[in-house]
Amino acid sequence: MQTSRIAPLSIFTLALLLTAGCTPINADPYDPYDPYGSYPPGRYDPYSRPAPQPGYGYGGGYPGYGDPYRRDQIRREHRELDRERERLEDEREDLERYRREEERRQREEERRQREQLERERRRPEVCPPGFSPSEQKCSPEERQRGCKDIRLPGGLGCVRR
Repeated sequence: MQTSRIAPLSIFTLALLLTAGCTPINADPYDPYDPYGSYPPGRYDPYSRPAPQPGYGYGGGYPGYGDPYRRDQIRREHRELDRERERLEDEREDLERYRREEERRQREEERRQREQLERERRRPEVCPPGFSPSEQKCSPEERQRGCKDIRLPGGLGCVRR
């Protein structure tokens, strides 16, 4: 009866050994970079480590956040981005203020021009001193004797004979 129990147990153990594989005898069990002894025989150096990948630290799955240098670098970049954002907001506000001020100046100038035109329209045109109103220009002979004629912006003609 005992032999019948040993046979299945030994067959199971033998099958387990054949399918499980073997661990290399010279492998360093504490080497996290070479747990299966993948270095070629004779070329294994326990002090050589593969170069770390850039940006990957001890961050629990988040690349770069565990590395203190990278963490500080990220903080600096965030501060720089915040400063740049604030600078751009200030610049935008300054430009908006400038645009509003320019629009106000332009409206004020247009208002002044309208008022000036209105004053000129209301004021009757008067010839300057020494000139008299006349729609008739000086003839070439009169010009030789010193006659001058002018026309005011409103259309009134003035002559000094």
